[in-house]
Amino acid sequence: MARTSGTQTPFQTLGVTAADDQATIRAAYKRLVRANHPDRCPADAAHLNAKLAELNAAYDKLRHHTPFRRAGRKAERKQPDFSAENDARQAAAAQAQAFREQQASVKAAAEAKARADRARHAEDARKAAAERAARAEQARQNAARSAKPFTQAERKALATASRAFASARAALDTPQPPAFKRAA
Repeated sequence: MARTSGTQTPFQTLGVTAADDQATIRAAYKRLVRANHPDRCPADAAHLNAKLAELNAAYDKLRHHTPFRRAGRKAERKQPDFSAENDARQAAAAQAQAFREQQASVKAAAEAKARADRARHAEDARKAAAERAARAEQARQNAARSAKPFTQAERKALATASRAFASARAALDTPQPPAFKRAA
């Protein structure tokens, strides 16, 4: 089997591209063999034999060639399947959303309970204040009913006691002279 020339690929030797199918490669090979067969020009048989050997070697390499089509090749490539990841991401997002909604409902219920507790405590405090005011009013009314007016003697004794208390208080409030210290 003869070698192909060092600068040409089998595709270039046969004049085809990597995207051509098997039928196109075979047709190009047959056309070139008929054109370069040594029986067509016996005078140049040595050169044509070398050329025919080169064509045969190129065709042997490309005989089982599968065409390389860019669009088809891209479609044939296995595309990564992200559907499981997308499903997992969507499930996680749905779960997170459900959790946020649950947290919001728990928070709303806690706030409603706190408002109800505050309202109940405010109502209890208002009732307690009303009861205290009613008891105080009742006590004042009871005291007014049971209180006797002072007699003349009691009023005189109270006035005397009030004057005595006022003079004692005034004596305590006036400044006293400092005490003398003995020299040691």
